[in-house]
Amino acid sequence: MKIIKIKEFILGCCLIVFSGIIFTFERFISVFKWVGESAPVKISGSGSYPTEPVMAGFFDNLYVPALLILGILLIIMSFIEQKNS
Repeated sequence: MKIIKIKEFILGCCLIVFSGIIFTFERFISVFKWVGESAPVKISGSGSYPTEPVMAGFFDNLYVPALLILGILLIIMSFIEQKNS
């Protein structure tokens, strides 16, 4: 039974890390898109562009909070099962 608890804990940690990676990747894409939109305007000297990139919110991609919550629940379940044993 101890191996199952360790697997739940590791899976929970992996899900939390993966949700962070997805969130960071979305923010990177937002900055990359902003640079792509603002560079031609800066080069030509005419036009307008936003002064800051529009960052993706936490709940824009439903996978990010879902994976985070699932990961936290798995970690809590592994601690509860470890306490009961």
